[in-house]
Amino acid sequence: MPQDSMQTDDAEIVADITDQTLADDGPEDIPGAVDDTVAVTDDPVTLRAQLEEMRHRANTEHEAYLRALADFSNYKRRTEEEKERLRGIVNENLLLGLLPIVDNFERALQSAGTTKDYEKLVTGVNAILRQMQEFLTKEGVTPIDATGQPFDPNYHNAVLRHETTEYPENTVVEELQKGYTRGDRVLRPSMVKVATGTE
Repeated sequence: MPQDSMQTDDAEIVADITDQTLADDGPEDIPGAVDDTVAVTDDPVTLRAQLEEMRHRANTEHEAYLRALADFSNYKRRTEEEKERLRGIVNENLLLGLLPIVDNFERALQSAGTTKDYEKLVTGVNAILRQMQEFLTKEGVTPIDATGQPFDPNYHNAVLRHETTEYPENTVVEELQKGYTRGDRVLRPSMVKVATGTE
């Protein structure tokens, strides 16, 4: 076979393969690229109608998206308002529970100012303290056990270190301010002094 003829045959084969590859790689071969319900056509009138239909569908879906977005925004706003309302009711109930304790403090101070009786004042303040502790217990607030316990940064705030052999190292030796929990949450950690080993 002549060389020129072989080159022509090779060129035709390459051209055929290229044409076939391009034909196979059209939009219809890409999943989701073409709507299966829309027939592929070269007719300008049909293409225009299909384009209008796609525009209409896109506008409809965009409007639905905007409506959903507005609905979610309204839902979020209503939820926040409801949370604020409930928070207000809880705070109001808490304050109402504290008012009788405030009343008793005022009575104790008024009585102490009239009688000048120190012993009676101490007795009254102790009674009010018990009333306050009962109120906190009813609200689920409990004091943190600190003195003599191993130091725990989740419950204790170490503000002082104390060299001692009386307690093991990293043990709370003194509670400087009482800490409280409510359920499994720490309302306020205990302010404590922690033992260190002697050098």
